[in-house]
Amino acid sequence: MNHNNHIEGRKKAGVTKFLAHLIVISMLFLLPEFIMTYAFSDRHGFQWMMYAKSFICIIVFYIDYYIVIGKTLTPKVRVWHFIGYNLLILVVALGISYLLWYFFTYLPRIDESAVRPLRHPEKYRLMFMSSLVRDCMFIIMTMALAVALRLSDKWNALERRRRDLDDEQRATELRNLTSQLNTHFLFNTLNSIYALIEISPAQAQSAVHRLSQMLRYMLYETPSTVTVRQETDFTRNYISLMELRMPGGTIECDIDIDSMADAPIAPLLFIPLVENAFKHGNTGRPEDKIKISIIARDGVVTCRTDNRFESNTSVSRRGGIGIANMRRRLLLLYGDDASLTTTVRHDRFTARMEIKKCLTINDTKP
Repeated sequence: MNHNNHIEGRKKAGVTKFLAHLIVISMLFLLPEFIMTYAFSDRHGFQWMMYAKSFICIIVFYIDYYIVIGKTLTPKVRVWHFIGYNLLILVVALGISYLLWYFFTYLPRIDESAVRPLRHPEKYRLMFMSSLVRDCMFIIMTMALAVALRLSDKWNALERRRRDLDDEQRATELRNLTSQLNTHFLFNTLNSIYALIEISPAQAQSAVHRLSQMLRYMLYETPSTVTVRQETDFTRNYISLMELRMPGGTIECDIDIDSMADAPIAPLLFIPLVENAFKHGNTGRPEDKIKISIIARDGVVTCRTDNRFESNTSVSRRGGIGIANMRRRLLLLYGDDASLTTTVRHDRFTARMEIKKCLTINDTKP
């Protein structure tokens, strides 16, 4: 994942946290007070106290969320520190609630000159004490909510970090696989050019020039995705190099990509199969044909190779290292939307790669 994706991920996480807090505060602290204000609008001082208690809970929530939990729920700090701080906050919050009630609601109403003096102050005090117990439970639930949200945020941060590490590991593995692919390709191509030097120096010189163009494409001009047209052009150049030292009519190549020529695809996907076909199917006999087919239509790209297979070679029925790397690369790039199958029937080896939904390729640079 690149730097821009990291920044975008942080922004999304920040927006999600803000919206979560806004919804929680509105539903738990503000919405009930609006309802209660409307229901008890005729009671002197009641609206005022309800909003005061709501703000106390909001302050407790954010003190717990940003200060207490971050400093106490760590491996180096004991749990009782967390409990102790929260007990202190609970006592302070209840004390503030009591003082607000006593000085701004109770005292003004026990005065004989008050607009609506209390007839039974003792019952009013008892009623407040019962509401204080309710407020205590509500503050404890507020603390629990802060813990739940903070731990959820930490879990989400760890999950994002895990995904980032997975993406970095996948990108590194893709780079390693591509490096192996480049080395494999260069080794096979140089062997072909070496065989041409004594037979036809002019053709060998032309082949070196074409190889330099192909290497430029592989090393400098290949982004995370290319078009199907670019990839098939590269494959055609490779086939042309191989044709220089093979009998005429040995290669049958069918490429049909017109309907998806500009569709994006990961680079260097076709070349391992084509390389493998030439490496193991080039017997020098015209009757041992090498068949290559690349078809792209209806959102599906298919590459199929068919070549003669010598049963006494050291290559297994699943193909060589190029085929193994190819399977791993397809899995990393496309997951279940790509497949690579190989079959051996009599003296023929067939490899078939299919990529579905190639328009939704991962944006991971190989």
